[in-house]
Amino acid sequence: MNKQSGFKTILGIFFQGLGSMLAFVVSLVVTNMLVSLSPEIMALATSASGFLATPLAFLFNAAANALILVWAGRRSSFKGLAMFGQLFVLSFGTQVLETQIETGYFLSAFPLLHNNFQLYVLILRGFITSLLFSLLVTGIVGGFSKQPRPERTFSTTTDTVVRHGSWLPIVYIALYMLFGYFVAWQVKELRLFYGGPAQLNGFFEQWGLSLMSKPELPFFQYFRGVVWMLCLIPLFKGFSGKRIELVILSTLALALLPTAQLAFANPLMPAGVSLGHFWEVSFSTGIFGALCACLLPQSAIDSFA
Repeated sequence: MNKQSGFKTILGIFFQGLGSMLAFVVSLVVTNMLVSLSPEIMALATSASGFLATPLAFLFNAAANALILVWAGRRSSFKGLAMFGQLFVLSFGTQVLETQIETGYFLSAFPLLHNNFQLYVLILRGFITSLLFSLLVTGIVGGFSKQPRPERTFSTTTDTVVRHGSWLPIVYIALYMLFGYFVAWQVKELRLFYGGPAQLNGFFEQWGLSLMSKPELPFFQYFRGVVWMLCLIPLFKGFSGKRIELVILSTLALALLPTAQLAFANPLMPAGVSLGHFWEVSFSTGIFGALCACLLPQSAIDSFA
């Protein structure tokens, strides 16, 4: 690659990223116009605060979403609706489905979501935002053009996914417990928010109490571990870059897509609780994303040998 073509490539990536950041903001605005939250939540939103100021939260979310989806789109061997589906699964699955599943599980901590359909409204809003954003990014990176796409370098076979997918969610449970206690549960404000003790219990004592009150928790988190993997499978199947690049992208996707939205002012939880969850989830799911990228994708050449 000569200097001129290299400069054009960098310039193209820059404008695709900038255009995708704008597309993310447009997607949020359109969603807000189409589906609004309850008046009670909207009233509290005016006085709520996030761990970042609103302009910085918008910038952070737009940059994180643009970085990951543009990267995935540029490295995708798919085109058209296949690429759109790939990006949508990654965006909606990690940012909306996984996060709101857990919100529903711990619904008792969110009084504003009791006895109404606001949780479903949150899912619908996320669905629309991911749908619009994934569609716009697909167009921005040339997914709808007639230009040929690069050949994929990885594939995922059913045998590999089943073999590793049976025990990887157990690793996710371990990560969830470790970072849940040693990162999130260290924040007193977060403990009190979820009805925990003001005085910090030991690791085994706390998880013993948690499992006594919610004995189904490991099974629920095992299910979430499976869903995290399924969100990454389309990315793996169509990726055209090197393994190290895929590992980094998967790490960032699971670290930032579920957590960047916590930077916004949130009427459902205080800023200190949001920040505690941001670090907890970023580390635990980021590590899990890296492990999935190391183990699940196989070389496309080896797969067809």
